[in-house]
Amino acid sequence: MKEPIYKNIENYVMNLIESGELKEGDLIPSEKQLTEKFNVTRMTVRSALNNLVNGGYITRRRGVGSIVIGNNIYDNISTISGFTKEMENKGYKVSNIVITLNIVQADDILKEKLNLDENDNVWEIKRVRLANDEKVSYMVTYMPVKLFPNLTRDHCNGSLYKYIESECGYKIAMSEREVTAVLSDDEIESALDLESKEALLYIAQVCKLQNGDVFEYSHTYHYGYTLTLNAVPK
Repeated sequence: MKEPIYKNIENYVMNLIESGELKEGDLIPSEKQLTEKFNVTRMTVRSALNNLVNGGYITRRRGVGSIVIGNNIYDNISTISGFTKEMENKGYKVSNIVITLNIVQADDILKEKLNLDENDNVWEIKRVRLANDEKVSYMVTYMPVKLFPNLTRDHCNGSLYKYIESECGYKIAMSEREVTAVLSDDEIESALDLESKEALLYIAQVCKLQNGDVFEYSHTYHYGYTLTLNAVPK
C-alpha cells in the first residue's frame, strides 16, 4: 500500500536529521520549499511537520521556522529506577538544578494521592533535570515529611531514589504512571528556557514502598523525550 504524501515528507526530513545533514539547531526546509518539492498543499506539509513536532524531532520558533531539536531521550514506562539511574544506564551525564525545596500543607489532592492524615505536611521539590548539560525535564515532586524528616537540598541535587533506598533504608516497590501530552506554561518555559509554547510529555506518578506506604507523587514535564512501552507476557 502506497504511503500518504505527508509520510513521504516526514521521512524526507527524518533522513536529513538521521544522516547528519541537519544537526541540532539547524533549520529544516521551509514550508514553502517542501510544498514546492513535493507538489502538495501547505496543509499537507503542516500535517507532516506537526507529526515531527509531536515526535520530539523538531520545534517551531515564531518568526524563525522549524528547528531540529537533536537526539531524543527515551523513557521506559515499565521501569521505576528513577531518572538518574535510567539516564546513566543510557550513557548520559545526569545533573539537577534545584529551584525550590519547601515544606507545604497538603491539600485534598495530596492527601488522597499520598494517603496522608489531616495535618500532615509534605516536601515540595521543584527541579530541572539535565542530561549531558541539556535541560530536558521540569519536575515537581511531593513527599511526606514524616517519611523523610531529614531531607536536604543536597539530597535533591542527587538521586532521590538513591537517597530513599541507601540512606533511609526503604525499598521502592512499584509506581503508577499516567501519561499525556500537554502544552508548556510560563513556569515550565522559564525553567526549561523555551522561547514559546511547546508540546511536552507529561507524566504524573505515584510511587509506593515495599511496606505499602506511598512516598512520592510527582509531575514531570519532558521536552525532547520519547516514551517507550514494554509489554511483558505473563
